[in-house]
Amino acid sequence: MEQNNLKKDTGFLSEVGIVLRQDGYETSAPDNGLLPVSADGIPLCRISETGSVRYRDADIGSAELEDALHEVTQTAETVSEYMKLMDAAPLLKAQGLDETYRLLADFNGVVLAGHPSRLGVLFVTWDWDYGRTGVSQGHYMSNNYEAAKKDFAVRSGLVREQQFFSPEHLAEIYRCVQDALDHPYELTYDREECLGKIQEQITDLVPDLQQRIAQAQPQEESAFTEPTM
Repeated sequence: MEQNNLKKDTGFLSEVGIVLRQDGYETSAPDNGLLPVSADGIPLCRISETGSVRYRDADIGSAELEDALHEVTQTAETVSEYMKLMDAAPLLKAQGLDETYRLLADFNGVVLAGHPSRLGVLFVTWDWDYGRTGVSQGHYMSNNYEAAKKDFAVRSGLVREQQFFSPEHLAEIYRCVQDALDHPYELTYDREECLGKIQEQITDLVPDLQQRIAQAQPQEESAFTEPTM
C-alpha cells in the first residue's frame, strides 16, 4: 500500500515540475518529499507529495513574488486534480489510436482524454465515431488541462462558449470594479461587498492579474497622449 502511494506521489512531483518549468519557474530535485521551486533564481516555495505548497513569509517580499506564489499554488492544485483523475481513469478504447489515452470524461458523444508523456500529460477532446468504436475531430490542447476542460464543456454542450471570459476580459472587469471602489460613488455596503467578492474571484481565476493590469496602463496612457508636431 505504501509503495503504490509512493509511485503516485513521485508521479505528481515529476508532473508538477514539468509544468512549472514550462511556465518559466525553476525546480530542483525533490528533497524529503518536497519539490523546491524558484522564480528568477529566488527561492519561492516547496511543494509536497500531497500537493500542498509551503513557503516562508520572508521569501515573499514583493507583489511579483505574491503573484508567482499564487500561480504556483494554482498549478499544484490543477496538476493534483488531473493526476488523481489519470490514476483512476480507464483506458480509452478506440480504433486507430497509436498511443495510450486515459478516458477522463465522456458526455453527449464527446470525450476528454489524457496521454502521459515525457513532456507531461497531454490532453485532447474527440467526437465518438463509428458507433463509439473510434474517435474523430481531435482538438489537441498540449498540456493545458484548463483549456481542455473548457473545450470539452463547450463541445459537449454542457455550457455555452459565451459564458466564458478570457483573462484579458477578466483583468479589464477587475480594473473597472477597482475604479468604482476608488471613486466617491455612493455605494451601499452590500454593493461594495459584492464588488469585492468579484475581485476575489477574478484574482483566483487570473494568476498574473497584476502583471496584466500593469501592462495595460501604459497602453491606456499612450492612447490619451496628444501627438506632438
